[in-house]
Formats: sequence, structure tokens, C-alpha cells
Amino acid sequence: MEVLLVEKDPLVRDHVKVGLQQFPEFHVTVGTGYAGVNEARSRHFDAVFLGVDPRQKDTTKLLHHLRSFDTSTELFVITAARNVADMAVDKSRYDVHSFLPTPIDPREFFRMLGRFLERRTERENSTLRKKHKKTEPSKATQ
Repeated sequence: MEVLLVEKDPLVRDHVKVGLQQFPEFHVTVGTGYAGVNEARSRHFDAVFLGVDPRQKDTTKLLHHLRSFDTSTELFVITAARNVADMAVDKSRYDVHSFLPTPIDPREFFRMLGRFLERRTERENSTLRKKHKKTEPSKATQ
């Protein structure tokens, strides 16, 4: 799975990157600012981890910019724990999968990744079942 990580804070960025790299199925691309977000224009990513601080308008604009051209990619917003409640209204507005509060709690981070992988696997299995039903000959015609 291709993952895009756009986060200003190098310590937080490194924590998330190292955590994602614990899973062999994740291939992480790190970007910065608009150039980082614009990576999603030229390549398909299965998930984007985007650092957002509502007090810094440039990061909020990045969130809006990403969703202006990509509404289907799973989005994880990295933000300070104190901002999560304030940004709750943005969850549905920007179709945010989860908020990852900083400082990062490794247990919660890996639980969140586990839920993401489980949900993604279930969605893929559901798609495969639908395809299989379409190609399976009906018993009435046999």
C-alpha cells in the first residue's frame, strides 16, 4: 500500500514514518507542504497522513487543497491532542478517517493502523465476493 506522509515537525514525522515502516505492506513517501500534497495528484496513494494545526492557517489550507482534488484517499490527520475536539467538525467535512493526536501514543497509533488494515481488507474481500458472484454461473442455467 502506498502511503503519503506530510508533516512539518521532524520528530512527529519520523515517529509516524518508523511506525508505518513496521508493516511491510506500507510503502511510505514523505513530502513537505504543497509539494508534498501535490504528490497525490501524480500518484495514487491508499492513505495520506497529513499534519494539521488549526492555529496555523497554511496547514489547514493543505487539508482543503488535498480534498479539493482527492476525495477518495483515506485521510489521517496528525494534530496536537488539544486540537482534536476543535477539529471534530472537520472529520465529516473533509472525510477524515482518524485523528492521530500528538504526542503519539504508540499503542493507539498501532491500534489505529490495525483498524485501518482490517477495514481495508474487509472492503477488498467484499469487492472480490461481488466480482466472484458476477462471474459465477447461476444454478438455474446449469
